[in-house]
Amino acid sequence: MSAPQDRPNPTVSVVIPAYRAAATIQRAVDSVLAQTYPAREILVVDDGSPDDLAAALDVYGPRVTLVRQENGGAASARNRGIELAKSDLIAFLDADDQWVPEKLERCVGVFRDHPDVGLVASQYKLQDGEGEAVRIAGPHSSWCNRPILASGTTLLQYAQQISTPTVIVRRSLLCEHRFDTGLTTAEDRDLWIRLLAAAKVYLLDLPLCIVHLRPESLSHGNIGVDSVCMLRVIDRYRHLLGPAVARRERSYVHYKWALGLPGGWASLNQLIRSIWLWPLPYSAQRTRCVLARPRTFISILRRTCHFV
Repeated sequence: MSAPQDRPNPTVSVVIPAYRAAATIQRAVDSVLAQTYPAREILVVDDGSPDDLAAALDVYGPRVTLVRQENGGAASARNRGIELAKSDLIAFLDADDQWVPEKLERCVGVFRDHPDVGLVASQYKLQDGEGEAVRIAGPHSSWCNRPILASGTTLLQYAQQISTPTVIVRRSLLCEHRFDTGLTTAEDRDLWIRLLAAAKVYLLDLPLCIVHLRPESLSHGNIGVDSVCMLRVIDRYRHLLGPAVARRERSYVHYKWALGLPGGWASLNQLIRSIWLWPLPYSAQRTRCVLARPRTFISILRRTCHFV
C-alpha cells in the first residue's frame, strides 16, 4: 500500500439545498470559496424557492452551478445534488450555515490517511440570530480522532451527534443510499445510521462548521413532527439496535417530546410513555441527573393540576 502522501488528492463536490435562502446563500457559498482546499464544484439546488436565488448567485458566475427543481424538501434537494455530483467526495452544507476555512483540508486529510473511512464529520459552533456564539456541539471528544466502526448500541448514538453541514461522504458509499424523502425530519439521522453500518466513520473534535440557530426550522418549531419521524427511524433499525436499545431510545424521544411541549396533559402523556418504556435512568451525559424524569414528572403534574 502506498504511503498516505503518495495517494492522489480526492476531489470534492459541495451540495447546498436552498429554499427561501436568497438572504443567506452568499454567506454559505463564500465560506466554500474561502477553503484552503478548493472544492471541484458547488451545486446549489433551488428547491422551488419563491425568492430570487438566481440573482443572489449571479455574482459567482460559473463557480456555482444552480439546479432548479419543484419543491420537494431538503432530502429531495440533497438527493438531486448527489445524483449530479462528479467528485470522489460529497460534502453537505445548508444555505444558511457556513464552514471555517480549513474545513475541507482537515476532512480530506482524513480520507487520504484512512482509505477505509467512508464518512467524516466534526463538531460545530452554534450561533444565535445576532451572530453570538452559543456553544460548541456535536460528537463528544472521546469519540473523536480515530476510525470507528459503529454497530448495535452505538449506531444511533453516533448518528444523533452528526450534523449534516459537517458531513463529507465518499460518493462510492452513497451508491445505493439516499436521504428518505418520506421523512419530514430525521432523514439525515436515518441516512447516517445506514452509512455507519456500512463503513467506518471518523469524527473530528474541531468545530469546522458554524450552524446558525433557526427557531422556525421543523426540528425546532414542531417537536411533534420531529419526534414522530425519529420514532419511525428507531423502529426501522430495531434489528440493528437490538430490542433493549430501541426501547430505551424510544423512551428518550418521548422524554424530549414532553420537554418540548408547553405543559399540560400532552406533556404529561409523553412523559408517562417515556417512563413506561424505560423506567431506568438515562446516562449522565443525557440528563445530568438520575432523577431528571421524576422531577420533570412532578413539575408537569403540578402545572397540569393547577390549570385544571
